Amino acid sequence: MANTYKWIISGLHAKIQEGELSNVIESVHWRYQAEDADGNIADVYGSVGLEAPDAESFVAHEDLTQADVEAWLESKLVVEQLQAGLDAKLDAIANPTHHTINLVVQES
Repeated sequence: MANTYKWIISGLHAKIQEGELSNVIESVHWRYQAEDADGNIADVYGSVGLEAPDAESFVAHEDLTQADVEAWLESKLVVEQLQAGLDAKLDAIANPTHHTINLVVQES
C-alpha cells in the first residue's frame, strides 16, 4: 500500500482590515503528514505567505474551506518534494540504521 498524505492547517494569520476587506489571510501555518501501511507517521511543517487578494476573488474567512486553503498551499509549495522527503523519513523509521545505547557505568 502506498503512503497516504494529508494537510493539517495549524493556523491562518490575517490582517484585520485591508481597504474594504476584513480578515484578509496573509499567511498559512501548515503541517503535511504522511502515513505508511504500518501506521508510521512523519510530518513536515512551515508557513506560506500569500499575496493580497483582489476584491472580486476574495473569500471571507468564515466561508473558507479546507480545500481552498490546500489549493493555496499547493500553488506555493512543491508537493512532490514534500512527499519525497516524507517518504524518506518513513523509510528511515521502518528501516533504522542507528539506535541509541544507554550508557551503563559500573561503579568500581
